[in-house]
Amino acid sequence: MTHEAGIGRRGVHGRQECAGTNRGTHRSRRLTDILRGRREELGLSVAEVAARLDISTGDYGTWERTPVQEWTEERLHALVKALEMTDQQGGWLFRLAVDREPSRPLNGQAARAVSPMGPARPSGPAFPSGPIRPYAPVTTPVVTRPAPVAADAPGPPDPGTRDYLRDYATMMDAVPLPSVLFDRRWDVAHVNPAFQTLFRGMGDHPTAMPDQNFLRFVLFHPDAGAVLGDRETSWCLPLLAQLESALERYENDGVLQAIRSDIADDPIMDAAYRCGLPHWMRATGAAAVHHDGAVRPLHHPDPRWGKSCRIVDETPATLQDHGYTRMTLVLREGLGMNPPTVRRGKTHLRAVSSG
Repeated sequence: MTHEAGIGRRGVHGRQECAGTNRGTHRSRRLTDILRGRREELGLSVAEVAARLDISTGDYGTWERTPVQEWTEERLHALVKALEMTDQQGGWLFRLAVDREPSRPLNGQAARAVSPMGPARPSGPAFPSGPIRPYAPVTTPVVTRPAPVAADAPGPPDPGTRDYLRDYATMMDAVPLPSVLFDRRWDVAHVNPAFQTLFRGMGDHPTAMPDQNFLRFVLFHPDAGAVLGDRETSWCLPLLAQLESALERYENDGVLQAIRSDIADDPIMDAAYRCGLPHWMRATGAAAVHHDGAVRPLHHPDPRWGKSCRIVDETPATLQDHGYTRMTLVLREGLGMNPPTVRRGKTHLRAVSSG
């Protein structure tokens, strides 16, 4: 996996990290990526944004590279207006740059609470279009293999939520495409039969099975590359970017910290996280944490399917309210072949089962 070698700093667990990837510098780089990404999304040149701000082109180029500790509220308000950001996006910008909410309304609207920088859900976009709901966990999924337990492990869901989740699992099972439901830690609550078929050839692993924790599976299962094409670039790096963002938002989460610790103990993944990830995020910008709509290589065990899939995040508001994400892999049909049908299986939602 591509990485920048030769320069390091002390990181988590006392390990060497690449220079410039400490928290402040990393936040500055992410802020730079977001500003540049938003400008390019609007189709604006540096000169055009500078004109909106009534400053020189050179000055705006400096703005995009400003360390987080040097940002002022006036400058951030000006950027929100110049880059046509919503209140949601502006709130995120303030959180990242100065680690607080704006002290006065953005865009002439009453200020509203927003969540910290980072995706609202593991596969959420860099700038979600709707309001971010606070994470309200309902349960820790029951797993059949050993897994670290967070200190803030939540309790069981209420009866109404439990019934909703069971009905939602029934709906997932009727979908003939691989679909998985997981929480903010990537702990899997439910997979449908098509998902089980896709990964049926995976050998046993104590902590990294695809129906146990999807992030651990992508990063650590030795057979994952047999199904996930171009595994390092197309699958590992996007998920590492999401993990980085989740760790910023939930820095005391024991499960996320355990995953980070396991990454540090794996030489390949540690190099990817410390060095390859910052390089990749600089190249991809704010899109680094955006999964919905991405097309990625995939090797289905049934040859009638094609060689790629599109990731679709189809998480309704009720699931978002409880901290879940549903990800479906829309398989591409092979040329000249009829796609297979998928038999429905027995509904079993791990998050609401009794064990």
